[in-house]
Amino acid sequence: MTDQTQNWSKSWKSSTNPSKQRKYRRNAPQHVKDNLVSANLSHELRNQLDTRNLQLNLGDRVQVTRGDFKNSSGIISNIDRENQKVYINGLEVERQDGSTSQVPFKPSNLQIQALNLENIERIEKYDVEDTEEIQVDEEEVEEVLSQDEENEMMQQMQGGQGPDMQDIDTEDLEMDDVDEELETEEEPEQTGTGEDKASEEIESTESQSFDDIVSGTVGDAKDAIENMENPDYNQLLEAEKSGKDRKTLKEFIENQKED
Repeated sequence: MTDQTQNWSKSWKSSTNPSKQRKYRRNAPQHVKDNLVSANLSHELRNQLDTRNLQLNLGDRVQVTRGDFKNSSGIISNIDRENQKVYINGLEVERQDGSTSQVPFKPSNLQIQALNLENIERIEKYDVEDTEEIQVDEEEVEEVLSQDEENEMMQQMQGGQGPDMQDIDTEDLEMDDVDEELETEEEPEQTGTGEDKASEEIESTESQSFDDIVSGTVGDAKDAIENMENPDYNQLLEAEKSGKDRKTLKEFIENQKED
């Protein structure tokens, strides 16, 4: 597998080509991606810190400046530094099945209102005398982060994901051994289904890969499709229609199909 950083250049940061700008962010090494997860400060924080931007941390209070959630604010409960996405406590959307999901935000669409100063070294170089005016209450941060952990556990349970191996006690392992023995005894009764199961697994994997390609932004999906050797445009079109159903991406796939 090719290292993504081999397909990356610092010069792409100043490029006017949107494709190269997306590649700069997507293929950047981790230390560069960490710096990209930053946002501008409110006027009060700018006056206190004498700087315009700061890296985002868990527990920071931010306000959304663009999009459907404009002017909404909350505490950052999760940060995906690999994909440069930020999740804010309380800002969720409802899925078709009735469940809720946190909305991912781009750091550039956020403004920092108050800081989580659990690690005071974060602002040491700015020589701030009174930190109470710029920090989030510690109890509020702790409450939000603990609530996020509980939500993750609930999602894992609902999704059928089991606990980590380190959390499984000896009795659980013994029951797993008994289940494996019972499955081994029942295996001879299954005949002629191996090829069918393999075919179903391949179809499921292919369908999942097409869904993954079109699951991101329109720009990322276009780049991924252009980099495919032999794209199945019909499958890609079906995956987009059953997913986000975006007109721009569907027209792009149709044009690629005609070419």
